Amino acid sequence: MQQEPTKNAPKHLPAWLWAVLTVAVVALVVVIAATDRGNEPGPAYKLDLKPFTKVDDKDVAFRQTARFPLNLEEPSALAVAGDGTICVAGKGAVLLLDGEGRETARHAVQGTPDAMAVAPDGKLLLGMRNHVRVLDAAGATLVDWKELGDRAYITSIAANDKDVFVADAGNRVVLHYDYGGNVLNEMGQRDPKHEFDGFVVPSPYFDAAFDASGLLWIVNPGRHGLENHRPTGELVSSWYRPGMDLNGFCGCCNPTHIAFRNDGSVVTAEKGINRVKVYAPDNTLIGVVARPDDLPATSDENDSHSPVKDLAVDKKDRILILVGSMKAILVYEPKETGTDTSVATATGRREDVSVPAFSGDRKP
Repeated sequence: MQQEPTKNAPKHLPAWLWAVLTVAVVALVVVIAATDRGNEPGPAYKLDLKPFTKVDDKDVAFRQTARFPLNLEEPSALAVAGDGTICVAGKGAVLLLDGEGRETARHAVQGTPDAMAVAPDGKLLLGMRNHVRVLDAAGATLVDWKELGDRAYITSIAANDKDVFVADAGNRVVLHYDYGGNVLNEMGQRDPKHEFDGFVVPSPYFDAAFDASGLLWIVNPGRHGLENHRPTGELVSSWYRPGMDLNGFCGCCNPTHIAFRNDGSVVTAEKGINRVKVYAPDNTLIGVVARPDDLPATSDENDSHSPVKDLAVDKKDRILILVGSMKAILVYEPKETGTDTSVATATGRREDVSVPAFSGDRKP
């Protein structure tokens, strides 16, 4: 027997009506998305760096006295040898320059070194992203040290007569090597006893250098400062200066590079607000070396990339700034030396004067 339909049973909509409703809903969503742009954030929520990029003439303590153009693609690292030779690395090559910027030699390399140091015996130590490559003084490859893994990103190498310190931004550690390529210890572990929480490295900028008295300083970029560590890793002293003003280090991770002058002062480079400054051994600001206008960025560089690829100080105590966008090394000297570079050369380093160590908050 055929069952009669229930009186209150719902009636199904025809398919064509469902199609019309679907099209209408989609059209409404598109119109709302296209017209409802929301309110613009107020001035208090907009980051405007322009006021911080202006530098008064009274705050500039150095002047550019030379510019060394480079016949080199993608310049990436800079170092000065014990005899004064300027070494600069880039895509596929390492160049050697004399004190006047003239190219005296060129060594071919595979890839682009991200870091470089010169050993006292003239060997070149190249940071090849995940390992160190050692070249002899003539540019021949001697050995590749053991790779550090897929996460490794070598950004700095500091070397003295017996030790090599390699900053690995990817793994947030500094590795202490001997010249045989053996890892003696790893620096970066938390050390509550010395109030050390480890290196904070948000981006591939992580530098290390020796000061004029031979002490090892490592940038802790996420904490906006420098730390003095023993070769065994213990934190000895530290100095942090976060801030947007001229005295501080801005952004998420600065300074990006450091180098020490013969009087114990430290040269620092920053990104975000692209500038180079010098601080005295007591951590006070001496003055600006290069203003943001002196350090042009390429069109594809933003706050997370700096036109300053490296810093160094040569035997004449001149500050060398490797600017990638210009494919050049900019040379700066104190204003009081004037425009005649021979004045700075004549003053040179006084060997009979003791050099103060860069200071910081001492740890027990």
